[in-house]
Amino acid sequence: MAAEITTQINRARTAQGLRPYRTWPSIAAIATDRAQRLQATQILSHGAAGPSISTTLDTAGLQWYGWSEIIGVTGYPAGSQAVGNLYSLWDASPAHHQLIFSSTSNYVGVGFSTGPDGRTWSSIVFVESVDHTSPIAKNGALTRVGTSLTFRWTGRDPILQTHTAGLRSFDLQYRRDSGAWRTIRSGTTSQAIILTGRPHGHTYSFRVRSRDRRGNLSAWTVEVRIRVP
Repeated sequence: MAAEITTQINRARTAQGLRPYRTWPSIAAIATDRAQRLQATQILSHGAAGPSISTTLDTAGLQWYGWSEIIGVTGYPAGSQAVGNLYSLWDASPAHHQLIFSSTSNYVGVGFSTGPDGRTWSSIVFVESVDHTSPIAKNGALTRVGTSLTFRWTGRDPILQTHTAGLRSFDLQYRRDSGAWRTIRSGTTSQAIILTGRPHGHTYSFRVRSRDRRGNLSAWTVEVRIRVP
C-alpha cells in the first residue's frame, strides 16, 4: 500500500510539473510507527500518533529543514481500495492537497496499519531535507582496437524538488580475468578512459560508480568485459 500511494502521489505531482517525492526509509519507519499508534488508540489525531515529528527527527539524528504530516483512516478493504479512498479524501481537502503538492518538501515516508476491525490507519510524513538520494552510474561502450581498450560511462544525480546535490565525480575499477578489482581512477570527472598495450590472451573488466556533491555513492555498475585475443 505504501508503494501504491507513493506512486499515486508522485504521478499527480508530475502531472502538475513538480518533482516526485523520494522515499527515505528512516522517515517511512517514523510514519509506520505513527500509523500503528493511531490504530492502537483508535484516535485520529496528530497527538495520538506520537511525539512531535520534529522531536522524533532530532532524536533519530535526521537532518531536516521542515516537515508536515497527513493522517487518515478508512473502512475500505486493505489494499488498493483503502489507498484509493484515503487519497481521494486527502486530495479533496485543500489543506491536505497543499501538502501533497508541496513545492519545498522533497522526501516522503508512508505508514499503514490495519486493525482487527478491518479499518486501515495511515500516516504520511513529508520532509524537506538535504539530498540523501544516491546518484546513478551507467556503463557506456567498451571497445577494442588491437590491444587498446576504450571504456565510456555516464552518470546523473536524480533531481529532487529541492536541495539536489548534483553529480560530482566517478570512481573506476578494472581487473584482468578473475583477479582482484583495482581502482584506476578515483574522483574523476572524466567519462572515458583508454588503456593501451593490454597483453594478449586475457579478459578485461570494468565497472564504475558515481558520487554526488554530498558524498552519496551509487552502487557499482555490473561489470562489462572484453577479451584481447
